[in-house]
Amino acid sequence: MPTKTTRARHVRALRTSGHRPAGWLIVSSVLAAVFSVATPASAEAPSLEDRPGVKVGRKAVRERGDIPRVEDGEGITVGRRSTFHPGAALALGFDSNVFFANPNDGGGIQRAGVLLPTAWLGLGNREVRDGVLQTSASKDPSKFDYNLRAAFGFRQFLSGNDNVRGQSRPQTVVDAHVEALPGRRFSVALDNTFLYLSEPRNYEANPEFNYNRLEDYLALSFIIRPGGGRLSLSASYLLEALRYTSFDLITFDRIVNGAATELKWRIAPKSALVANYTFHYTYYTACCSDPGSGRNEDNYAHRAKFGYRGVLGQRWVLQVMAGYGKGIYFLDNNGPEPSVFLLDLNLGFYPTPRTEVYVEGGRSFQDSLFGNYFKDLGGWLGAVHTFRWRMFMDLSAGVIQRRYAGIPIPFQDLSGPAPGQAAIGSYRDAAGFVREDILYGVRFRLEQPFGRYYVLALRYNLLGDATGFAINYVTVPPDRTPPPDFGAYTKHVVMLVNAVRF
Repeated sequence: MPTKTTRARHVRALRTSGHRPAGWLIVSSVLAAVFSVATPASAEAPSLEDRPGVKVGRKAVRERGDIPRVEDGEGITVGRRSTFHPGAALALGFDSNVFFANPNDGGGIQRAGVLLPTAWLGLGNREVRDGVLQTSASKDPSKFDYNLRAAFGFRQFLSGNDNVRGQSRPQTVVDAHVEALPGRRFSVALDNTFLYLSEPRNYEANPEFNYNRLEDYLALSFIIRPGGGRLSLSASYLLEALRYTSFDLITFDRIVNGAATELKWRIAPKSALVANYTFHYTYYTACCSDPGSGRNEDNYAHRAKFGYRGVLGQRWVLQVMAGYGKGIYFLDNNGPEPSVFLLDLNLGFYPTPRTEVYVEGGRSFQDSLFGNYFKDLGGWLGAVHTFRWRMFMDLSAGVIQRRYAGIPIPFQDLSGPAPGQAAIGSYRDAAGFVREDILYGVRFRLEQPFGRYYVLALRYNLLGDATGFAINYVTVPPDRTPPPDFGAYTKHVVMLVNAVRF
């Protein structure tokens, strides 16, 4: 079927969050994060925000990997301190909107069954929670803490439509956290996540047109703890790489180099004041020096935040960071630059040892693949509960207001039509070349272990975008003009997961 190789590539991504362990486990996990180098949250893909500045680890794997798995079992002991956690699963489900399409789009909405076999391996002597290796805050007898994980899956769409079946692809996530001399006066930490992600376009297209991509996120950190550990200071080198496999998305490929530093002062046994600063330099490898080639501009981003991490009484855990962010698009003379109040908020309440109610969200900005940048405001409200018969449930809902600024100007940042090739002619609901979206989602997860090894799980996810934004196309006569491309969509995904894990 004909494809629209020059159609706009909307970034249709609503941040989702991974499983949070119920009961007092999460309290100890957050406290370990407080007294190690901790994790501000991010709004887009893993955005170099962990040590401090990079979002990697189990939370990132669950958000980005799209590989169904279940919680680890007891594991297999390896050596004196390490545990090996293998597992495999077969997921069968349904996707209500494979191409993230709008009912008014020319191709309509394509639905499909989904078959997704997966396998994973984990080896380590420490757990990872929300991207942070759970090392001891004080001097530890271990000289080397680590957690290594890899997960593999193949998503097979079950449909009579050739274009839908052609989007069947593998998924891969490799995740590593290593720290030398944990809890000592001087420590060195390395965090890295590599992903191969397969994702259909936001319109029905031939299989060679997709959003399949390679991503890598790395942080190398040096931490000193003078004064018996009451103070800690870290310095990190940050590296992010993004490469799309489809030839028409070459202008999206980018490399991000950065640096970060964080100062933490423990004011109580379970509480700390924190100040951090991150710098990112985003370099697009094939954009956009030639007129009409796009608007993905090289840029600097500065973020400085101050806040508190720790406990409030016996049942509350709070992480709150506020500050200022500034982006500089030094090659774009016409476009806007972000100047943003930043807020990261994570609040957990534990009414019982088996229950957590949490709020997470804030205000942030990120470099955008469609335009200069976007700003997010919003978050998630959810609850986690573990029943007495070991069933685990996680239910949450979220809303995020997203505002894209500096989207490409037709016939200026983007080239015009050519014979056999449509081009963007204008936008709807984008006054001043600003696009506004309301992203919303619901996630539900239910897991029931049977015996030591078998787990039966149910997953449901709702993703949606409520926006009036649309793209109008133009062509060279006598070519047929494609219908408008509407940004709004709703997507439901439900899966039944059969897993064996150790």
